[in-house]
Amino acid sequence: MMRIPYFPFKINMGKMKKYGKKGMGKMMKTSENKNELTMQEAFERFLENGKASWAPSTLQFYEKNVGYFLRFLSETYPAGLTPGNLPPSVFLEYLVSLRAKERYSNHPLRDVMHVEGTIKNNTVRTYGRAAKVFLNWCYQNRLCSQRLTDYVRMPKADNDQILPLSVEEVQAMDAVFDRQIPNDLRNLCILHLMLDAGLRSCEVVRLQAADVVFSSKCITINRSKHSRSRVVRMVPLLQELLGEYAHVFRIASSDGPFFRKFRSRDSIDSNVIRALFIRIRRNTGLDRVYPHLLRHTFATSYMMGGGNLESLRILVGHYDYSVTRIYLHLANQFFVMDSDIYRLDPVLFRTSYQSKHW
Repeated sequence: MMRIPYFPFKINMGKMKKYGKKGMGKMMKTSENKNELTMQEAFERFLENGKASWAPSTLQFYEKNVGYFLRFLSETYPAGLTPGNLPPSVFLEYLVSLRAKERYSNHPLRDVMHVEGTIKNNTVRTYGRAAKVFLNWCYQNRLCSQRLTDYVRMPKADNDQILPLSVEEVQAMDAVFDRQIPNDLRNLCILHLMLDAGLRSCEVVRLQAADVVFSSKCITINRSKHSRSRVVRMVPLLQELLGEYAHVFRIASSDGPFFRKFRSRDSIDSNVIRALFIRIRRNTGLDRVYPHLLRHTFATSYMMGGGNLESLRILVGHYDYSVTRIYLHLANQFFVMDSDIYRLDPVLFRTSYQSKHW
């Protein structure tokens, strides 16, 4: 009786005919060699694979957050770890370690920052989600023999109530900056793009000169989160600030990045945004201010001003209503409380027939 050779994976007969036994042997050997990759080599392949379809911000997200997972592995397990010999409980152990991680634990100034407690569940979920995608990719590419993330539950998201900015708080923030100083003018533009147009901080950083169309009073946000694009209205205050900035910095309509560093003329980065908010907190005492709070204020104020869910979803670039619906609840709550929330320009609530163009 003829002995049939055993293969540890399903044979594609079409490929067998095309490449022959010798060629299939090479393919099998390549497949076996995958299991010899180190964690760092697997990570590099994961990123290389993602470059074909990910946005730059997505690539940065995985570089940063999967990097935390690899650091955990290097600090917890012996050297020479490969995807094939990861312990079955590794993902669970990582989540447990994250939930015990102190806030700003690696920050050089932590001792003088007066912070206490562990990182929030939302942060744990962010780090964990990145590690989960990477581990699932390893399984799908046969770098490990089992799906290590199965039956492991993420912690529930934080349900903290986020209070939008008040009129007084926005006035205090604006007072930190002097419009006569070029960098301060730029900072005011950045703040009010998030506050009066609902842009994400990463969208502000990536904004191009060609995206700001003064003749149409609109701003185009191209290939943002989930590679979605949208157009937002440029309210009169933004027209004034952005127009003045473009004049001072001599920004042409097709002249690369819109926001630049004053001396080098290079594009700004996330460090500029971070420094801007550190300055605000230091000079106003508003410790709760951070970039996304401005976008949160825009969305809540838009619903309080009479906007509808579909319009808001389009303006802020949400994929569906699951997140947008939160702002309807918040708007109703703060409306009943008669809160003095920052008010958006009435031009955002005009219908087509109320517009001066009709």
